[in-house]
This record gives sequence, C-alpha cells and structure tokens, in this order.
Amino acid sequence: MVRSVWLPRVALTLFTTVSAAALAAPAQAAAVAGFASVSGTTVQYKAAKGKQNKVVVTRSGNTVTIDDRVAVKPGKGCKAVKRDKTKVRCTTSKAPGRVRVYTYDRADSIRNSTSLPIYADGGTAADTIVGGPASDRLDGQSGADKIYGGGGNDVIEGWTGANQIWGGSGEDHIRVWTGANVIYGGAAKDTVWGSNSADRIYGEAGRDELFGQGGNDVIDGGADRDYILGEDGVDVLYGGAGNDYLRGDYGNDTLHGGDGVDELHAENGNDRVYGGAGDDQIYANAIQNDGDKEGQGADYYSGGAGIDRVSYGSYLTSAVTADADGLNGDDGADGEGDTIATDVETIWGGSGDDKLYGRDAPDTLVGGAGDDRLQGNGGYDVLYGDGGDDYLDGGNDGVLDALDGGDNYDSCHHWDMDELGDCERYITP
Repeated sequence: MVRSVWLPRVALTLFTTVSAAALAAPAQAAAVAGFASVSGTTVQYKAAKGKQNKVVVTRSGNTVTIDDRVAVKPGKGCKAVKRDKTKVRCTTSKAPGRVRVYTYDRADSIRNSTSLPIYADGGTAADTIVGGPASDRLDGQSGADKIYGGGGNDVIEGWTGANQIWGGSGEDHIRVWTGANVIYGGAAKDTVWGSNSADRIYGEAGRDELFGQGGNDVIDGGADRDYILGEDGVDVLYGGAGNDYLRGDYGNDTLHGGDGVDELHAENGNDRVYGGAGDDQIYANAIQNDGDKEGQGADYYSGGAGIDRVSYGSYLTSAVTADADGLNGDDGADGEGDTIATDVETIWGGSGDDKLYGRDAPDTLVGGAGDDRLQGNGGYDVLYGDGGDDYLDGGNDGVLDALDGGDNYDSCHHWDMDELGDCERYITP
C-alpha cells in the first residue's frame, strides 16, 4: 500500500534550495581553475585566482602547452591532456606568434620555455617570472618579485615592492616604481629607471643609460660607455670601465669615474667627485650673478691618474678663484667652498673675472670669458686667457711656459724662455 507524503510549502522550499546548492557545488569547484584559449596566433592563459600557480609554457610546432600546478580548463583552440587536468595543449592555425599569461593573488611563478615572446603579468604577491630568448614584456605588478629577462630586448616593470631584476642578454628597458630594488641590466645596451626608494642598479656590460630617480641610490655602469644620472637623493655613482658620463643632480652625491675618459657633473649639493684613471673632465658649477644657486655646494674634486680638468663652465657669470693645491674650501665662487685636489692638471674658469693659480708642477689654465688673472707658478705651464682683458704670468721658475692671451687686450708677464702669443702688452722684470 502506497501512502501519500505531504510536505509543507516551507519544507519543500528548503529542500529545493539545499538540493540546488548541493548540485551547484561541483560546478563552483570546477570554476577554481585556470583558463587557456587561442585568439588568432596568440595563446592566452588566465591562471586560477586564490591559488598558488606554477606556470610553464612550452611549444612544439603550432602547439603551445600550458602546464600549471592547479587545474586548467581548455577554451577555444585548446584541448585537455588525458590523465592530467593541470595541462592543456593549444594549437593555432598558423605559427603561434605570442603568449600571454596572467596570474593573480598568490606567490606565483611563470616560466617561458619557448622561443615565442611572452607577456607575463604576475599580479599581487611575490612572484617569479622567467622570460625566454625572444623580446618579452614581463610585469611583476605588486609584491617583492624576482624577474629574469633572459634573451631578447625585454621590457620589464617591477611596480611596487622590493624587486630583484635581471635583464639578461639583449637591449632591455627596466622600470621600477616603489621599493628598494636591485637591478642587473646584463649584456648589451640597457635602459634602467629606478624608483623613489634606495635602489642598487648595475648596468654591467653594454652602453647603458641608468637613472636613479628618487632615493639614495647606488649605480654602477660596469663595462663600456655609460650614461648615469643620479637625480634626487644622496647617490653614489660608479662609471666603471669605459668613457662614461655621470651626473649627480640633486643631493650630496659621490661620483667615481673609474677607468676611461669620463665626464662628471657635480650639480647641486656638497658633492665628492673622483675622476679615476684616464683623462677626465669634471664640471663644477658656480653661483650665478643673478642669485640663482644652481650648482651651489662645497664640492671636492679629485682627478686621479691621467691629465684631468676641472671646469667652471662658460655659462656661469660668477667670478671664480681656483687652484689645485688641495687646501680645503678655497676654490669656486665667493662662499662656495670647493676643494680641488693636487691631482688636477687643468682648470677652466667661467664667464666672470676669474683668478686661476697653478701648482709647482705643469698646469694648464684657461680663463674663459671675463677679465681673468692666470698665474702658472712652477713647472711647464700653458696659460690661455681666451676672451676678456686678461693678465698672464707663467712664473719665474726658469722653466719654459706658453702664454696666449686670446681675444681682446691682454697683458703677459715675460720671463726668460717663455713663449708668448696674442699679447698686446708685455711686462718684463
């Protein structure tokens, strides 16, 4: 005998809701998976959110394989691999051209083991991204990421976090935004922009362009001819081997030219500049007559080995007093307090009425514009007045000096053995 079972409306509704939820649970669980698809010649993979992904991309002919540590769902152009739900194979109608991989909110890893260029987006957390031999775009997003460019001309961005980045071979463009980063450019010509924090940037081999941005940075150009700009902060710059260009910009910076014929600019702040080996050019800016204090600071200049030059620049109009005697604070414009070490062989004045004095050793003094006074002292000296009504004196040391007044009406003190040129007035003892 069959009996009818009557259920109240409330109970029936509850039963139906619970049953639907139970049936939906497997579908929701399946949704926690990555998704791979093909669009034209591009293979794209969006990893599962809320999972720690480990993505490896490989290729065989027109087929690109996406291998993760969590489930991967195949979309258009992709097929699941039997007995391995974490792997799919995606096939393009023509040769594949690019791979795009996105991970999200865990400490994920992405490795490009193909010769295809990849766009990799690490998302949040501390990710590891490894590019391939092609020109990749690797984007760490937030978190303390480790990014390896590999071969090719890569574009690498660290965004936020204390990142570690290796450009690898190729001409790479590397940019970070916040956090104390460590960056290695690798071989070839790299361009690196630091963050607003204290970065360590190593250009390594190649003609690199390195920009510290904000923060107290340490920048080392490495081998070859590099362009290094410290910008804001108290920076330490090393040119390394090669004919380098170093500019401290704002802050109390330290510049080391290293080997080669280097060009070093102190700029603002109390800077210390060391030319190193080679015939270096050091540019020391003075205070402007109009009150502009661009370049003001009590700087220290050392040429090192080679025939080195300190120049106060033809565009500066302040009167400069300078000598390479190594005495602390007696060089530069009035009140500037520069110090020029004894290993500087050449001094160039500015556009003001300068007073330049040589050592008891061979010197070259160039007055520049303005009515200058050039005093050679001991050794074989070369004095060139340039523009203005200048006074030149090689010194009475019994050694041949070469004096050339340059333009305008110049006075030259003629000691025995001196060679004179373009002197309108001769002074004899």
